[in-house]
Amino acid sequence: MGETKGKFKMGWFGWTFISVITITIIISSLFFFNVFQLDMSTIFNDETRGNTIDEKDLTEEGREEVERVRSTIGQEHAEIGQFVSSVHDFYNKTTGYGGINNLDWDEQKEQSEYVINTIEDMKTDISDEALIADLESIVTLAQGTFEEEDSSNVRYLHRYFHDLDIALNAYSSYDLWNVTETLKHVE
Repeated sequence: MGETKGKFKMGWFGWTFISVITITIIISSLFFFNVFQLDMSTIFNDETRGNTIDEKDLTEEGREEVERVRSTIGQEHAEIGQFVSSVHDFYNKTTGYGGINNLDWDEQKEQSEYVINTIEDMKTDISDEALIADLESIVTLAQGTFEEEDSSNVRYLHRYFHDLDIALNAYSSYDLWNVTETLKHVE
């Protein structure tokens, strides 16, 4: 690169080098987003976060409420807690990192059938009204996956299981979606 009268002049080598680097970055980005099935809008749009409450946003009373729910409802319903944890893991694996944009609907419908059948079997042993309401909402969403292949049903199923995993188990995240009746009073 030569300098003429205070300005830098790029020759053919400089422009070629810049062009090759730019094209390489663009192709690598396209390849990355395609391989991981990511949508560019999810990176620049924080709308998918919805109405979560982050751990730092929880009041002391909110933390105490989560602990109270865990120690009462969570211990009373250990079997449901195990079910919630395993289904939450399924949704983490199938919807995380952009997976919600490219769902395997046969897999999702099979999971929904499992969820509906398991909840129907367990529901008779539950006495907590808020937990029953949450499980009924989950059944409704799961039934929705059979009627239409709408990813919002799967997204809300994941959010319900995420919040219930916090409520019933020692799931360490306090990022709440605030969709459950069980943790309705946590703020």
